[in-house]
Amino acid sequence: MEEQSIDRFLTIDSVSIRWVSGFTGSAGQLLVGASCAYLLTDGRYTEQALREISGTDIELFVGNGAEQKHFLSAQLTNSKTLTLESERITWGAVEALKRQIDAEVKPSSDLIAGLRREKDPGEVARIETAAAIADEAIAQVLHQLTEGPTEIEFARTLDSAMLDRGAEALSFETICASGPNAAAPHARPSSRVISSGDLVVLDFGAVIDGYHSDMTRTYMVGDADDSSQDIIRSVTEAQQRGCEVIRPGVKASEVDEACRSYLADKGLADYFVHGTGHGVGLEIHEAPWINSKSSEILKEDQVVTVEPGVYLPGVGGVRVEDTVLVTSSGFRRLSSAPKDSIV
Repeated sequence: MEEQSIDRFLTIDSVSIRWVSGFTGSAGQLLVGASCAYLLTDGRYTEQALREISGTDIELFVGNGAEQKHFLSAQLTNSKTLTLESERITWGAVEALKRQIDAEVKPSSDLIAGLRREKDPGEVARIETAAAIADEAIAQVLHQLTEGPTEIEFARTLDSAMLDRGAEALSFETICASGPNAAAPHARPSSRVISSGDLVVLDFGAVIDGYHSDMTRTYMVGDADDSSQDIIRSVTEAQQRGCEVIRPGVKASEVDEACRSYLADKGLADYFVHGTGHGVGLEIHEAPWINSKSSEILKEDQVVTVEPGVYLPGVGGVRVEDTVLVTSSGFRRLSSAPKDSIV
């Protein structure tokens, strides 16, 4: 805040509030000044807030909406400006604040999200635990792909396996896409029956203490043709090439280029239709972004995905993805389920 000449900072975003204070309730505001910080919430969260901010220097104010507005106004009486997270607040909320306080309202970009890019050891441990749950879950249920389930049935089976192993939630709606459905990168599970000869894309993750994992594997059920096997090998190798580029100081776009150029050599680049990856943490998609246009520079302790894919309309698709930690000398995979493709 001092570096950016910010007098007072306010966030109403639940993810930002959780990262700064530890508070996980669904209704809160966090006001930070040079020498003070306040968490504002209502009476539903009194005990939870006291417990979750214990050990911090954050003070708690509990009140209804009107009381919180009055408290904010009083705290900002001598402030000339109030800075907000421009990408995490609605126009309506900004206009309401302008009517409520005398201070000038100013935007900031990437203030907390920028700090969240590098993960501390506790954050990495949570992501790694979530990834391990996903690894164990797919190992338990993978054989059921050969039993003729529908996409919806198998996705629910995989979800249950993650939850049974201690996931507090799923990272996102699990993708189970088979045959021609797998040509859509974000296909939703359908009633299509998974059959021998199908390519099946599974994209899934678990949440531990708010932190997400993200992994994709592509499997061939029963007898698969040579063309499908070649594509899986190509995408798997492209993913490996992308991972091998990762180290502190590397441009995120270079990771994308490593995956994309390998697929180009195989004549498949036109079928790789999305970016190569993204950061993972309290959100399933967060900075840094790994794509051909990214200007981000990778740093030690960032956690990102590497997930090249090939999608053939009317035929099917292949994607291989790991959650990866940027280390001092390179990378370490946090997701480790085998990439053996035949079931």
